[in-house]
Amino acid sequence: MTSAGRDRIFNILTYVILVATLCIVIYYAMVGFGFDDVNPFPPPTFDIALVSTQPAPTSPIATWTPTPSPTITPIPGPTDTRTPTLTPSAVPTRMPTFTFPPTNTPTPRVTRSATPFTCDVQYRVPECGVCSGVAGHIEDLDGNPLPGYYVVVQGPVPEVNGAKLAGGNPTFNAIYGNEAAWEQIYNPSAYQAMEIRVQMCKPNPDPSKPCTAISNEIIVNLSGYASTSLGYVTCIKNWESYE
Repeated sequence: MTSAGRDRIFNILTYVILVATLCIVIYYAMVGFGFDDVNPFPPPTFDIALVSTQPAPTSPIATWTPTPSPTITPIPGPTDTRTPTLTPSAVPTRMPTFTFPPTNTPTPRVTRSATPFTCDVQYRVPECGVCSGVAGHIEDLDGNPLPGYYVVVQGPVPEVNGAKLAGGNPTFNAIYGNEAAWEQIYNPSAYQAMEIRVQMCKPNPDPSKPCTAISNEIIVNLSGYASTSLGYVTCIKNWESYE
């Protein structure tokens, strides 16, 4: 056989295989899309009737019966007892009379001396610096200042002796921290030992007569040292009714 004949046979077989493959593809495509009636060899169908040879059970099937839940009996609460009604008395009860607490009676103060005022002296460093003299103030038993009274001062310098008005100089009040202060310096430039007499008095209407003493007399002895160059005199009112 020549080569041309062999090629012809191979070509025919190739066409046959292609046609068969195409037919198979078309068939499966139709089956996939639901065309079952195209099957030229459908399987046989049989009507099978299942016949049971066992007799039917005659005993009934047990059914579930619900168990009744227990009934809760409410417990009765306590019975409210009515509040007894107040029976009004025939005679109304009077409210007790309020009694104010007793007023405290002030305790009488002890009189310190027979005079209306009592004076005492303390020695200290002068407020004016290097100087010597006396100063002081007047107050009541509670420590309140009493301006307006006079203090008579007698020292080694007659020109400055005389009555000094307590509280009459605002500078003295500021220096000694009291509204009834007074001051008399005898040596304004040195510490000097000296004796000074101080006493409160009540001026007389007649200037020619001496004033009436209303306190004890204080004798101030300065030592001439810085720590005791000022005699500070404090006069306290004893009689509350004295004016």
